[in-house]
Amino acid sequence: MTADIFDSHKEPDELFLPLSHKRYCQFYALETSDFSADVAFYLERITASGSILELGCGYGRLCRQLAATGAAVTGIDLSLSMLQLARLHDRTNISYMCMDMTALALARKFDTIIIAYHSLNLLVSESRIKECLRQLKTVIKANGNLLLQLFIPDHKILTLGSKKLFQFQIFNEQTGGKVIKEIRRGYKDEKLLLEERYRVRPRAPEAVNEDLSHTLELAAFSADKWQALLHDCGFNIRQQFGGYDRAPFLAGRDSCLLIEANPA
Repeated sequence: MTADIFDSHKEPDELFLPLSHKRYCQFYALETSDFSADVAFYLERITASGSILELGCGYGRLCRQLAATGAAVTGIDLSLSMLQLARLHDRTNISYMCMDMTALALARKFDTIIIAYHSLNLLVSESRIKECLRQLKTVIKANGNLLLQLFIPDHKILTLGSKKLFQFQIFNEQTGGKVIKEIRRGYKDEKLLLEERYRVRPRAPEAVNEDLSHTLELAAFSADKWQALLHDCGFNIRQQFGGYDRAPFLAGRDSCLLIEANPA
């Protein structure tokens, strides 16, 4: 009998298949379906008779809440898969369009423009973010509101160095199975580097487990830099907060920056 030498034993590497965009949209909807912490912030800053444009509307989670007030809502997203999910729900007062937020083709101006849930960070580069903000200036009314939720690196992220932060969440599928989401976060050159892994564990014994992953980047600028970008693109900041509780933003502590701005 040959003994195994555990000092030199190596477990096989875990195998994660690439996550398709359609599958990602399904996971995203599952993850955020019960999320509503941001809704009150936006409802307080719109008028029921007004017109609203949401950029990066995804599967319409926020659009539906805004439209319920009677406001006329336009939601745009680059993902057809997300918009297909959005169109499965009630679309009263909502128009959905497949469009790049850096290449707007809109014939009207809006009372309120919203970019929620860190969607502007997904443009990554300063040049693309500026292009988006400049175009927003052309489709917002003179007295309109621009409402943003931005990711800001906090002290924990800024001091990571070569290390990564790890966290996980568990979601229940409607079929009774579970999705385990693992997130690895890194930081480099004003970018948040994310690796998201999804372990799908169906309830049915004959169903096959799935292990899927993808990576993405977010712009991880300081609050001061975001303020300068808005000013350069023709917006004045009226108010800013460090969270949905409307507490003042504190650099180093807060990773969420909520901004209300108006055209200069």
